[in-house]
Amino acid sequence: MFESEPYCYPQNILGDEHEQFGLGRNAWLSGTSSWTYVAGTQWILGVRPDVDGLIIDPCIPKAWPGFKVKRQFRGATYCIEVTNPEHVSKGVTKVLVNGELIDGNKIPVLAEGEHQIEVTLGR
Repeated sequence: MFESEPYCYPQNILGDEHEQFGLGRNAWLSGTSSWTYVAGTQWILGVRPDVDGLIIDPCIPKAWPGFKVKRQFRGATYCIEVTNPEHVSKGVTKVLVNGELIDGNKIPVLAEGEHQIEVTLGR
């Protein structure tokens, strides 16, 4: 039985030779939770910062119809909605920034304020 906060990874878990077997220790001293956040947001949801913009390149389960994420980046708020009508894991086919089609999947750095980003996945 594992015992620790469900939202973070402990630095270690006591083994079966210990009287408190399964107890998680030092939950907030591990860098694992930070790396899990990076993996989830930048590589699964695919919203990755770059020098000259935000790269949108999700790699999600085929069963997901899509997702929404709000990302602060260089003073602007990016309200990103990803739709997955063909139920693929990967492959950006269209990106609209404030209703305007852009080439590729890198959103340029935008002015301060809130911006609507629509991303469509497909083949």
